[in-house]
Amino acid sequence: MKVCVITGASSGIGYATAKLFSERGYRVYGISRRSELRADVRNYEEIKGAVERVVEKEGGLDILVVNAGIARVGYVEEFDISDWLEVLNTNLNGAFYTVKAALPHIREGGHIVFVGSIASKRAFPGWAAYCASKWGLLGFAKSLGEELKGKIKVSTVLPGAVDTPLWEGIGGDRSRMLKAEDVAKVILNIVESDGWIREVEILPKGGII
Repeated sequence: MKVCVITGASSGIGYATAKLFSERGYRVYGISRRSELRADVRNYEEIKGAVERVVEKEGGLDILVVNAGIARVGYVEEFDISDWLEVLNTNLNGAFYTVKAALPHIREGGHIVFVGSIASKRAFPGWAAYCASKWGLLGFAKSLGEELKGKIKVSTVLPGAVDTPLWEGIGGDRSRMLKAEDVAKVILNIVESDGWIREVEILPKGGII
């Protein structure tokens, strides 16, 4: 049975992915600030400790879904430095910390899947911090994929707007957005493909909103 670790697993895409993988027969461990396996991805020692607890029990990892992320919205002129740092530390530094902690324990033939965003490639006014973090995440994923080529697959999913708690306090017509389950299905398909699917965009039916 393959072992899967998912960050940001207490809600949204992470929760939907953990549920789907568990139903599919994977041994799933969800890491978040609110789950039983608790860690803050902004803290390397915390995420390292959480990964090591899984490894102590399972002997290693097969799949890592790097999903934890937040958004803060505002035009740069008025944007708080603390918000900028929180977004970058969670979405980009947190991804690096997670991979750094898990990589020594991922078995050959394993898979790392990053949950990026359409904002990894397109800019939106008021979303400078989020776009910067997600563009950086895609660059990190591509470089990592080259480093691990032939040993561990590295993929990135780039969803458009998804109806998750990320939008609370931001607004937006959530009825027109993708569902977290839609993204979870794509992640499962990527992991179960014999080929190396490096990058996938998934948008709401009406396009980017």
